[in-house]
Amino acid sequence: MVETVRRLIEQDDQETLRLWMLQGKISAVPEAEKAEWTRMAAMQGNAAMLRLLCEGCHGMSFAPDAQGRTLLHYAAQSGDAETMRFAGKVLGYDAAKGDQGGITPLDLAQAAGTEALCALEEMAGLRLADCYRNPVIRGFRPDPSILRTGEDYWLINSSFVMLPALPISHSRDLVHWETVGHVFTDPETAGLTGLPGGFGYWAPDISFYQGRFWVVATLRRDTAPFRLQMITSAPAPQGPWDAPRFLPVDGIDPSLFTDEDGKRYLVINPGVRIAQISDAGELLEPPHMIYLGSNRRKSEGPHLLKKDGWYYIFQAEGGTGSGHMITCARSRVLEGPYEACPFNPVLGSREENTFIGRGGHGKPVQLPDGRWAMVYLCGRRVEGKSLMGRETALDPLTWTADGWPMVNGLKGPSCLQVKMLPDVSVPPSSPWVCPRADYRLFTVFDGKTIRLQGGEGLEQKQGAHLLLHRQSEASVCQRVTADASGLAPGGVAGLTGYYDENSWYLLGVRRLETGAEIVLIEHVGLENREYSLGRTAACQAELEIHGSGLTRKAAWLDTGKKTVFRMEYLTDEGLKMGKRFTGAMLGLAAVGVGEAAFHAYEEAMIHE
Repeated sequence: MVETVRRLIEQDDQETLRLWMLQGKISAVPEAEKAEWTRMAAMQGNAAMLRLLCEGCHGMSFAPDAQGRTLLHYAAQSGDAETMRFAGKVLGYDAAKGDQGGITPLDLAQAAGTEALCALEEMAGLRLADCYRNPVIRGFRPDPSILRTGEDYWLINSSFVMLPALPISHSRDLVHWETVGHVFTDPETAGLTGLPGGFGYWAPDISFYQGRFWVVATLRRDTAPFRLQMITSAPAPQGPWDAPRFLPVDGIDPSLFTDEDGKRYLVINPGVRIAQISDAGELLEPPHMIYLGSNRRKSEGPHLLKKDGWYYIFQAEGGTGSGHMITCARSRVLEGPYEACPFNPVLGSREENTFIGRGGHGKPVQLPDGRWAMVYLCGRRVEGKSLMGRETALDPLTWTADGWPMVNGLKGPSCLQVKMLPDVSVPPSSPWVCPRADYRLFTVFDGKTIRLQGGEGLEQKQGAHLLLHRQSEASVCQRVTADASGLAPGGVAGLTGYYDENSWYLLGVRRLETGAEIVLIEHVGLENREYSLGRTAACQAELEIHGSGLTRKAAWLDTGKKTVFRMEYLTDEGLKMGKRFTGAMLGLAAVGVGEAAFHAYEEAMIHE
């Protein structure tokens, strides 16, 4: 029966199929098979057959398939306008909805041709050229906080133990961001020495008060006091930033709120606690709780907003995994009581196995024309895991007639979204960083050559000499000619992929007493895995690592020798050791005594 129906669909024999439906011949066919019939009809661009199946196959699921694709994806793939119109208008599928790879029906229609794209754009009421893609800041940029001054937008993210710390980005269109400064560049001032990966600076907030820019953040330590709140200010977001003050307040994710009467408050979890502070940022009273939370589970990232006579609380709740969300509550009085939004969560990943998930920890911003947007953290899944860590996304925020907020129409994080402002291009921005250390102290940039002084092993929490970029796409390529001739025997120079001191790989040239050996070292938890690609008389070699998803292919290009390996350990979920809050990073490393040289380093992130 199943194969016969498939042939009827292929032959477009609607009359026979309709008769069989009336006779109940297909009523016992499994739901999954009926859903597959509809996908066949949609992919063929047969609108009449698709309508017949949708109307006649009772009890059928219209959920996305295993790839996260809806019937509109398949209709768009066919390029047939009538089929796309039925799947979009009648069945109600979203043309901007991404599958598990972030591919939308609009993307598939574009691949089918200009005519198909125009038809779907007309049906959906939007143009692909007018859209942007989330995340807007890609790769390890969690916990965003945003501020607008005039037509300029400033954004700050967590950096944990990476230096320079607490990156500040600038944009004029909310989509294209350029890193313009950091709060900390000096290791001594930052206080990150010896901290484990995942510790350091958490969840900063940026605000403006009396002509100065203010930043607060939690410094998470591994000795008592375990949590301190750092506060500093500067005349401009680019700095220079004043010497930090560390407030003895336990909790995480602080923000600052200025009321209409000019009083300033530190806002911090658990729940939502507030404490008045002075103009200089000094604590005037102990914090006290004004609201616990709507979800009442792992409340963090609180922000206060005053609008139309209401105090609004926006919180991150549910933990930083797949249950992450943003909730809202409001009150006419700062001290409460607060009423939870009836639509909570106002942002959350409402479907399992979506391409962009774990949406939460956001802050709203108002545009000059009165519209609103929300920046928030999200995570793209790569083979079911979070390879790039938590990133920064943007969606529109609207208000109901009775004053409640909704982010992206309560549909969860978007893959594809309509631009809110005209494009303003900025230079590519991917600054170098190093865990706990100022890379400028051991790095020399000399044209196409980078020289690194050798340091400690990458498993060390201090003294490792790395030069890293955040990995921003699932497919990557690293290539360099690594020269270990300036290192003492035993030293290694090469390409690295790094999550923290517990999770990394190194493809490098190890100098021997005579000649060198090409090695691939993987460090997973407490285990070192080492593979030899061969020996060479020279102390330099052209190395390459090509990655697709969680698979890496390490190559010694001089000989063509390759090693394929999996690196789940560079994901948030890949190791149960320490705090997995950052994301995969790529770059160069030099281990040992002396100096390593790297010629013509190339690093490509492939946006598929």
